[in-house]
Order: sequence, then C-alpha cells, then structure tokens
Amino acid sequence: MVKKVRVYSGTGAVEDLDMGDGNTGDIGSQFEEKPYEVKVTQGRVPFYDEQAMNDPAAIDKAVQHLSEALTNDVTEKVVAELRKGTGTLASLDFDGVVDAIAELPDEVNDDLYLLMNKKAYAALQKSSKQYISYVEDFVRRGYVGSIAGVPIYVSAAVANENDKAEAFLAAKSAITCFMKKGVEVEQERDADTRKTTIFGRNVKVIAATELDKIAKYLAA
Repeated sequence: MVKKVRVYSGTGAVEDLDMGDGNTGDIGSQFEEKPYEVKVTQGRVPFYDEQAMNDPAAIDKAVQHLSEALTNDVTEKVVAELRKGTGTLASLDFDGVVDAIAELPDEVNDDLYLLMNKKAYAALQKSSKQYISYVEDFVRRGYVGSIAGVPIYVSAAVANENDKAEAFLAAKSAITCFMKKGVEVEQERDADTRKTTIFGRNVKVIAATELDKIAKYLAA
C-alpha cells in the first residue's frame, strides 16, 4: 500500500524597504506530494511451556526486548525523516539554538524539541557551562535539560556512519506519524507441541511533512 503525503515548505523572503516602497514578492507555502509505502513492522517471541517453567524471566526479557525494538524502530524512522529538513543549526550552544529558532517560519514556537546523540549532548554540555554553571544539577551531574526553553532528548537512534555529533531542532508538527491502532500484540498457541508465540507489530507511515520546521546540526 502506498500513501501520498503532502510535504510543505515555506517560500519567499522578507525585504528591507525604503519609505513608500512595498514588497516585491510574497511569503507563502508550497507542497509536494510524495509517495510513502505503508510498512508492517513485526517481531515474534516463540517459547515452549518447558522453557517458561525452567526460566520465566528469560521469556519476560524477550517480550520486553520486543517492545523496546518496536519503539526504537519508530525513533529510527523519525530520525531518517528529520535528516530531510531544510534548516540549519549552526552550533550546539545557546546562540546557535536561538538563531535557529529565529529562522523557523512561525512567529511563536512553543512545541519545539532538540533530539541528539551522546556526542552532540557532550558538546552541548561543554558549551553550556558558561551559562548555567550556577545550576545545581549542572554542577553536580553536568545535566542540561533544556536550552533557550527547548527540551533536550538524547537517543542512540541518532547514529551516523562517521560517529559524529548530530542534532535536530524541530517542531512537533514537522513529523507526522500515520499509524494503524498503535502497537498490536497477538498470541498464538499450538496446544499439541505446547508452543506459544507472541507477536508484536505496528502498521505505519512516518513522514517529514514540514521540512522548514527542522534545523539540522552535524559536526564537521
């Protein structure tokens, strides 16, 4: 199945005007319809009654890993879409974040987040010390929870081939997840062999729908 998703971007620019002059161009938006294939993502955990009796904790761990793998899959697909953004986060510090926010198309930006990998977070910790060295959490643990009012999230899913610091400043509306029913869990039982199989799956399309609301940072 293919779903056509409209991907929006802003057009036009502001102008410096002399007295009596008007704008020569308009600011607007445009969209491009892009086809996205609907994906079924599934994992399974098979086990026999004898295994469950011998080591039930191992079965619980396998089911937990299935749940985590499905969640990580969503995050990895979100990161892949964030990389399509058109904005730039020039530096991982207070000034860089503020400048990137100023370049976003909306006048008010209350739904932003910063998603980054560990290397980017380390760079942000170093650059932030001059601003928040008096905050107890930073002094004790080097903790930075937000910058310029934007909450920070660190994920191993933000990985790249060259193992560089990478980060994204984005509005929540920039990525759209079309998901059927969320995560589905189904159990199958073969009474004759005493085998149980647990399936976890989701059916989804994850798409970047507002490219100009994503600013990207990748270390040189």
